[in-house]
Amino acid sequence: MPHLPGGFDGYLTRLRTILETLTTPQPRDEKIPWPSADSAISAAEVANHLAPAGLVQRNNDGTIVATDQARRWLASQDHAELVGALHTNLRFIGELMYEISGTGLTVSEINDVANQYYYLGWQSLDPVQRRCYWLRASGMAELLFTGKVILTAHGREVLTHLKLACPRDFESQAAVLLEDLPQLMPATSKVLKDLDQGLLESRVTAGLNHVPKGAKHSLISSLAAQVDAATPRIERGAFIEFCASEFRAKPSSAISALDAVRNAGLFIQVDRAAFEPSEAARAWRASGLGLDLVGIVHAHIRCVGELLPLLDETRTVGELSGAIESTYPGLSFGIGALRNRLHLLREAGLIEQPTNTSFRVTPLGRTFARTLPLEAAPNVEQESSDVIAAAPEDPTLATLFDSATDAAHSERLEKAVTAVFQELGLDVRHIGGQGQTDILITIRQSPTESIRIIIDTKASKYPSILETAVDFGTLEEHRVKYGATHVALVAPGFDTGRVRSRAAKSGCALITIQDLADILSRSRSEPLTPVDLIPLFSAEYEGDLWGEADRRAEVLNAVITAVADESEYVAETGRSFDQYDIHRALRRAIQPSPSMDEVTAALDLLASPLVGGVCKGTKDGYLPGLPVESVGARLSALAFAVQRCWRSSN
Repeated sequence: MPHLPGGFDGYLTRLRTILETLTTPQPRDEKIPWPSADSAISAAEVANHLAPAGLVQRNNDGTIVATDQARRWLASQDHAELVGALHTNLRFIGELMYEISGTGLTVSEINDVANQYYYLGWQSLDPVQRRCYWLRASGMAELLFTGKVILTAHGREVLTHLKLACPRDFESQAAVLLEDLPQLMPATSKVLKDLDQGLLESRVTAGLNHVPKGAKHSLISSLAAQVDAATPRIERGAFIEFCASEFRAKPSSAISALDAVRNAGLFIQVDRAAFEPSEAARAWRASGLGLDLVGIVHAHIRCVGELLPLLDETRTVGELSGAIESTYPGLSFGIGALRNRLHLLREAGLIEQPTNTSFRVTPLGRTFARTLPLEAAPNVEQESSDVIAAAPEDPTLATLFDSATDAAHSERLEKAVTAVFQELGLDVRHIGGQGQTDILITIRQSPTESIRIIIDTKASKYPSILETAVDFGTLEEHRVKYGATHVALVAPGFDTGRVRSRAAKSGCALITIQDLADILSRSRSEPLTPVDLIPLFSAEYEGDLWGEADRRAEVLNAVITAVADESEYVAETGRSFDQYDIHRALRRAIQPSPSMDEVTAALDLLASPLVGGVCKGTKDGYLPGLPVESVGARLSALAFAVQRCWRSSN
């Protein structure tokens, strides 16, 4: 849904100014008022905003022009023409008008209708809000003092002329058919067609480590600007100057950016210090299609298209990193490089971001993945039965699942759950017996402060336990008896009725056997501290134990990368850098942007003599310290020493 700068009440005036400029075809780089001559963008960027709504189109010769529908609206000034164009090209326009044609609905209620009955899967109110803005700007709807958006008389009259889709039509559109995919440019199809498993495995792993964005660019628009700047050819020095002016990048960052576009197959070197866009890159700029760019990058850099099937279920960056390593043993890269891959796929519409820390594939992405040659996962099956016998199923998890269904011997599950919590690094004691809690956990928050958690376990041969199996009054008595602040119930599953509502009311956390198994499995590669596990025992827990840990790791990784980028600058000038330099470098590198406190905390850790990642420079500044591999080795050694101390004290 198009969004114009400024308030929605001026949308139509600003749109008219923009479209009048495009009544005659304009070159891609022609500056178009956005929303006025004082603030202009290229015609190509205007097309990115307005082409999906059917208001402008890209011609075969590369020019941009207003569509016939847009011209009819300009000529008639009849806003029914504009709404008709939006309804024809975008989902849930006329259908929204129908839904509010009675007594009206709030934006939140409209969003619920869109998701429940039209299968749109919107995770925020923004898509509905934008549609309401356009309907209000065109006089089709109005906002009541009650907060409800309702159709006007004009809107009801226009609605009678629109052909609406029924919810069933939206359900069928939730999957994108192969024949509905946009056609890739021939140059893109060629680089993909030439790929075999050998070439897929030989692609660059470290590509996309650095894509400068500055204050005004997304990842795709940054790559587009770099390709356009290099057309027809650019010298290394000119490219560095371009990055300085366009992205405010330092020379070292510009060199990293040059490596990224070369690795991605967008630049080719034509002389000792000269580069030009590849044939595929030129084709992408002609099409303006994000899928072309993804196809080119996928053909040159490992683990781009391969992320799409791994995101069939929603995963955080940390979870995705673990899935990559388990699918492609030995393949791993920094969080920054993984984030750039994700941003590329998201901006191309192939994945979506339901939360700040998680991603999942879209129907378009799921279908597009079927057209890509993907790197096959190594065959992990063993041909020798003797080898298979030497690698039995994980005993801890096997016992956990087996005992969860053994209702006749409840103590088995108590001991199995105790073993899981022990492996997670918790101070846990199995008690059990009549009138006692099953498990008691103690977590030290500081050397002098600790909290207690009581755990009740319920085995059942059924997938879920029923309300009658749980006595929440007794659990509260046990909580008081043991001086606990948290209560948790572990079982195969929980009935969706009163068990959950009563647990929420009594403050009891519900933990399924599968939840516990998943947490243990991931903790083996990404261990959490006991304090990090406390949210698991809260009734409000929503399944994101690793959120803060992922964020800390992401910021630390980005700071280490930024320090490495500063090394060349320090070598050239002899000057130190400070936390403000690093903070500026990271403002667009990760989302949400890190705070100054996060950056300072990471630098303080690296500045410790025990780590040596940076050294104190002049005037409270820093100088680069040990290389990243040495920093990693020291941090690992420190972690091992602390773990050994903890084990000896327990």
